[in-house]
Amino acid sequence: MPPVLRVKNVLMIFAIAMACCLLAEAAADTRKKPSASRPCNCKKDSVAKKSGKAAKSRKKTVSVPCHPRGYVDPAIQKNLNAAFRDMKKAGIRPAVTSAWRSSAKQASLHRCSNSAKCRIQHPGLYRAKAPGTSLHEAGFAVDIAGVAVGRRGAKRLTPRGRKIVQIMRKNGFAWRYGLADPVHFEADPRRHGYKSAKQAIKVSQSRCQVKFTSASKARPKARRKTGRG
Repeated sequence: MPPVLRVKNVLMIFAIAMACCLLAEAAADTRKKPSASRPCNCKKDSVAKKSGKAAKSRKKTVSVPCHPRGYVDPAIQKNLNAAFRDMKKAGIRPAVTSAWRSSAKQASLHRCSNSAKCRIQHPGLYRAKAPGTSLHEAGFAVDIAGVAVGRRGAKRLTPRGRKIVQIMRKNGFAWRYGLADPVHFEADPRRHGYKSAKQAIKVSQSRCQVKFTSASKARPKARRKTGRG
């Protein structure tokens, strides 16, 4: 073999060997370093953990009075059941829009009823009494829809409403505010073992306690006609 070709072969072999060494080193470095396609999310994870802690710190556990929907004081439950039976016999299906309320709910309604803007947004709301004074808080009042029609200040009894009023009165419920608050019916706590309305409210607001965690806003409820009581 000519000397020139021999030198070329040697150089080629040397170049191939160097290339193999470089590839091996590159592979070793790749195994040691993190992949470029999977960047470190340490900062992101840290922020997520911090935000989670902040969310937990915003949650508050409180104790509030509780009763099931449509609750009334046990002392008048029989009276209300009897009234509903009489309505059914008369072909009336009563629609109770409000019964027992927490004092917090009563306070919210009271604020709204004293705001012209809020009353426009809630046309079914009548004048609500201040918290601590409503028989709804005692479980001695119910609101029933369909008693009267017409604009506020010019209400008139419907035939159905006249029958409802008669039946509720027969079973011990007063139509206290008349057409000024036609949905509202109430019973007197003093006739059912309480010294006063204030005592009945205190008992009802403290009788049932439940702990809950306020984490999210409740879904908006459909508008209901709510009486002043």
